[in-house]
Amino acid sequence: MSDPRFAPAYAYVHPVFWPWLWLQLWAIAIHQKETGQDFLLNVTRCGFVRIKYVSDVRKPKPKNLYKYEAPVVSAWDRPALGSDMPAEFTEDAQPLLLSALVHALHAALSELCPAYREPAPDTS
Repeated sequence: MSDPRFAPAYAYVHPVFWPWLWLQLWAIAIHQKETGQDFLLNVTRCGFVRIKYVSDVRKPKPKNLYKYEAPVVSAWDRPALGSDMPAEFTEDAQPLLLSALVHALHAALSELCPAYREPAPDTS
């Protein structure tokens, strides 16, 4: 067992008793891996391991913490879900909003066109 967490225990115990210490620490590590519990251990110079305190069993973590669920109704089918506009007005307002946007864009572009009507001067 080459787990660095147990290095202080091996440094404390006399080398004659290392096999006995290894066996006990191996059993504790297997149990800790299965349950997820943490232990506070008391180790003697002869390699005896006593468990002083045991933590609670941890709840298993879910594999994926975030799970995306697509909405049942898409936003373009019912725009009232994404705005404050009542659902009754969406059918009438959609062409009105689109035409207002087109008119505003056309007005902005018509102001820019006269500045660029003349051909660029030849600088060669």
